[in-house]
Amino acid sequence: MSTRPTAGVRFVLMCTLQEPDFAVYEGFAHLPERDVPLGYRIALPSGAVSVVDSGPTNSVAEVEAELRRTGAALLRAATKSEAASGQALPRKVVRWRG
Repeated sequence: MSTRPTAGVRFVLMCTLQEPDFAVYEGFAHLPERDVPLGYRIALPSGAVSVVDSGPTNSVAEVEAELRRTGAALLRAATKSEAASGQALPRKVVRWRG
């Protein structure tokens, strides 16, 4: 099975580190033609999500920046109730967007 979609974007994020006051998620936005690396830090217990990696410096920077913003919003939605209640965060978050 390929991780690349034939259309749209597949976001795959894994929790790589969880501490009492933050968690780190890393993964990719899989596009039909390439993969964009993503990294986020979630502040606990507020659930605020910030982008960890600085992003590219080439001509596709705007598209990749939009993917990073979308990924942050998806991660926030997937973890906000657990973060607010002090429960364990999901180990893996996978979402498709059209």
